Amino acid sequence: MKEAEEQVLEKQGVGLSAQPFWQARKTKRCFLKEPERGENIAVLYELDADPQAKGLYSVPGIGLLGVQFSLDQECPSAMVCGLLTQTKEVPLYGTHHTLLCQFFPGRFTQIFGIPCSAVTDTEAPLEDFIQVGSLYEELAAAADMPARQALLQQFIGRWQNRSRRNAGNERLVPALMEAALRKHGLVQLHELEQETGYSSRYLQTIIREKVGVSPKIALNNMQFQDSLQRLLRDPDMPLASIAQASGYYDQSYFTRKFKEYMGVTPAVFAARLRQVKQLEESI
Repeated sequence: MKEAEEQVLEKQGVGLSAQPFWQARKTKRCFLKEPERGENIAVLYELDADPQAKGLYSVPGIGLLGVQFSLDQECPSAMVCGLLTQTKEVPLYGTHHTLLCQFFPGRFTQIFGIPCSAVTDTEAPLEDFIQVGSLYEELAAAADMPARQALLQQFIGRWQNRSRRNAGNERLVPALMEAALRKHGLVQLHELEQETGYSSRYLQTIIREKVGVSPKIALNNMQFQDSLQRLLRDPDMPLASIAQASGYYDQSYFTRKFKEYMGVTPAVFAARLRQVKQLEESI
């Protein structure tokens, strides 16, 4: 993969949803492309989880609705994992070698015609929504990542031809999320009205359908992710500086909102990060 494409991958994937302390390792990353325009619509990973892990401790991100394919040839399957509004442990359903496909905001609905709001805060078998044929078995039996990427690319191409609902505004939600991400989620709904020309009612409807949550929750999640990633990059960064950089009213408010998401204060979280870093350096 070209260096520039790797940088885009990091910006789009990590920038939307950092997941600290996963008991798993992502490898062999690549993109899935929109068949007609060639735009990136999803990030594809192989995920190797700790054999003892029953699930992955996950925090709210922005729009990266995921499909988790088991690569167990004896029992291939797939679960759709919706956008989270609160921290939870997402089950692994007994499989520890998986193919994780994370769709960028609005893209899952664009391809399959399924509202993301149907799986918010939950998981469900992919076959509950669409016919999958022999896809599970073919992915599990594929020789390598390029072969799995090609299978999913073909599958997406077939489905996109069937799902043309809201074809005229299919770029609206991805564009809105990209613009909000550049501002760390510090955007008001009336600003989106002015920028797009659409009413707030319509924007709320389409964002809830294609992202899975209301605009307010999506923007709050984005602001939280911004602060989380600043801590991940530098656990020694003063909390007051993080609060200011991420647009929180003050450090006290930042601490309260961070704890709502993570279950611990940013000070406790930063201390844990420093312990992990020290342990890694001592090995």
